[in-house]
Amino acid sequence: MAAGAALMGAPAIVRAARPVEADVVVIGAGAAGLAAARALRAGGRRVVVLEARNRIGGRAHTDTAALGLPFDRGAHWLHSASVNPFLAEARRLGRRTWLSGEDGLTLLRGGRALKDGEAQLEAAMAQLERRVVRRSLLGADFALGQAAGDEMQQVAAEYAAFTLATDRDRLSVQDYGALADGEDHVVEGGFGQLVADLAADVPVRTGHGVQKIDWRASDRVRVSGAFGALDARQVVITVPPPVLARGTIAFDPPLPVLRQAALDALQGGAFIKVGLRLDRPLTEAPEFAFDMDAALRHETTALYVDPRLPLATVIFSGRHARALSTAGPGALTAAGRAALVAMLGSSLRGRITATTVADWTSDPFALGAYSVVKVGQARARQVYGTPIDHRLFFAGDSDGKAYAVTVMGARRSGEAAGRAILARARG
Repeated sequence: MAAGAALMGAPAIVRAARPVEADVVVIGAGAAGLAAARALRAGGRRVVVLEARNRIGGRAHTDTAALGLPFDRGAHWLHSASVNPFLAEARRLGRRTWLSGEDGLTLLRGGRALKDGEAQLEAAMAQLERRVVRRSLLGADFALGQAAGDEMQQVAAEYAAFTLATDRDRLSVQDYGALADGEDHVVEGGFGQLVADLAADVPVRTGHGVQKIDWRASDRVRVSGAFGALDARQVVITVPPPVLARGTIAFDPPLPVLRQAALDALQGGAFIKVGLRLDRPLTEAPEFAFDMDAALRHETTALYVDPRLPLATVIFSGRHARALSTAGPGALTAAGRAALVAMLGSSLRGRITATTVADWTSDPFALGAYSVVKVGQARARQVYGTPIDHRLFFAGDSDGKAYAVTVMGARRSGEAAGRAILARARG
């Protein structure tokens, strides 16, 4: 048009680009999204945070209503406490913290504590790790359970898989081997409440579910949903990969094939909690117990007893958790009650005063507790977390390095996305 106008001696019409409403839109107000927003705001960026739920925190959520006391429906432990920034921040806010698991793990067989059970489990884990190393020399990824020899090694493999919300025949040894371990702490008032309190200064538009991300234009990205549309220069996407893989958010143009493959490889892990309020604290019970018989049946069941509160939490994971989830909340509640009695005795049956179920596998905004990598796809976290065209950034269940399945890892990935955007702007 400008060339034609010049030939005709008429002024050219130049349409100014529509201004963006934000420098960055962050999609999701879990630990990753909140961390990204704080980093970007500290760097002077105009940030809009959109959250589909009616609250912030994502899968770090402390519920005080269901049981009448703080119950972490999702993240509970501050993992790797020696390097976890949440620990110092909790103390700065005046929240007490406690070392968790100091008395170790009680291994149950036939409803009774196995003598030297933890020592036997640790020895079996060491043997299993040596078998994994030998088999890994062949180079290909494989399921941890495939390396397990005797019965106790199978239990060790199932316990490792339990911590990753999957089963021993579905746990990638390469992904598992890349993750760090360390001292765990719990925080007064709940971890989810701590995450929410630390983000009190971040403005979030709750009830704003994003349905489409349009990144066709070279200078902007448009996000839209029932709330309308927003234009930004960049977006940080912290929606769980299983939700993206389902197509809950449409991308125009579609995500590259390798990125979609990474999404498909990051499956939602099943880690379901049944919270049981009791008439008084179980000071005589072990803090952690693991059912060896159930593990050998692929019905992984563990118990956490709060040393300070009248609260016990039965945890199901893997395919057993999914089967119970399919049966519904009633089946989960009944299974939780039965597991508590089987582990600690029939006298507990009459001491349960209230129950609640935290099932992230059936939550449409999560579709799992956290992402589990398919065997043979160990690089999926890194591929998923790589930015696209310097405009689409991904965080949350992405890389997170050695802390990928923790709240700290989600936070680190969000901060990394924020730093990358700021560095791009400076460049």
